[in-house]
Amino acid sequence: MMKLKYIILATVAFLLFSNDLQSQGFIKTVVSLTGNVFNQVTKQPETTALLVMKDGKRVTATRSRASENGYYYITGLKAGESYDIKLQKSGFMDQQFSIQVPNTDKYAEISKDFLIMPKEVGVKLPLSVPPFEYNKSKLRVGSEILLDDLQETLKLNPDVKVQIISYPDNDKSPAANETLTKDRAESLKKFFANSGVSPERMSIMANKTTDPDNPPPKEKAAKGKRYIGKSYIKIVSL
Repeated sequence: MMKLKYIILATVAFLLFSNDLQSQGFIKTVVSLTGNVFNQVTKQPETTALLVMKDGKRVTATRSRASENGYYYITGLKAGESYDIKLQKSGFMDQQFSIQVPNTDKYAEISKDFLIMPKEVGVKLPLSVPPFEYNKSKLRVGSEILLDDLQETLKLNPDVKVQIISYPDNDKSPAANETLTKDRAESLKKFFANSGVSPERMSIMANKTTDPDNPPPKEKAAKGKRYIGKSYIKIVSL
């Protein structure tokens, strides 16, 4: 009985000592990152190497498992720190994503899914969220955040040449649509060029009619929502 009492007291003392060290910054809270990796085109899970980078140096590495729905698990991240997660797989684009770990004093687990892009001529990757407002060709406010991962991917794969394809919002005027989509594609090209992607690697394609793969809905849209033509990044050469 006395032995159990001493064990309990020792455990309490250790926890108090650990908490004191943590509060003084000697011990940092450990945070884990977990999620799944999917093929951006097929949406199927992929086995992929994930490298955790800090200040340009590799901290640790793991692999996602296609047999477990693309599941991966990374632990040992420090609270309040930022990391880069590099995704690498043969036949796919090298990709990198920035992760900001929350500043917490308790164990935490961050959930983050990744989409990995096939590196094949002819692959057409849609921008998940329209970067333009209805009938406008200027990038809408906040779209830079949505495009950051893509511009980083293009810079990590300097051998890849792409075509920027844009579609209009309706079929009312082919001439006006061609002008609109040309300007939209040029806006995207300018954004990527300003981010460090060589303009020689990018061509554009305008369209007079709406996207045949993603046409406007036939039913009336909900109030406040309007159909906006998609934009794509198509790999044309490697």
